[in-house]
Amino acid sequence: MLSQHLREIRIEHNLTQKNIADVLGVDRTTYTYYETGATTPSPDTLYKLSRIYNVTVGYLMGVEENVPLDSVSATRGSVSLSAGVDPIASLSKEERALLMCFRVLSPEEKKKAIEKLREMAKATESI
Repeated sequence: MLSQHLREIRIEHNLTQKNIADVLGVDRTTYTYYETGATTPSPDTLYKLSRIYNVTVGYLMGVEENVPLDSVSATRGSVSLSAGVDPIASLSKEERALLMCFRVLSPEEKKKAIEKLREMAKATESI
């Protein structure tokens, strides 16, 4: 069930195996083995995958329904998750890569990343 869910959810998000492998810091063939069931990701890798896709590890394992991790806030920006629209699919390739990397960071690392991005954006405004 895990391998099937990994493949399905990756395709739903319009991502390649290489996209996910890069974020995880593994070779594409390693990630391919996860999708074919040849190997099983470590618990840490499963956690990272759940963060990337905004689903629970239980969903990836096939023991829970697909409920977004941020289901308390069921909307992101102006796109409603309950409307059946995948907000990630509407992002550019660069935005998806940034979001995938951001989702695997710790809360403290996320704060630092946001601060750095704000500094960079502010510097761009002054040009």
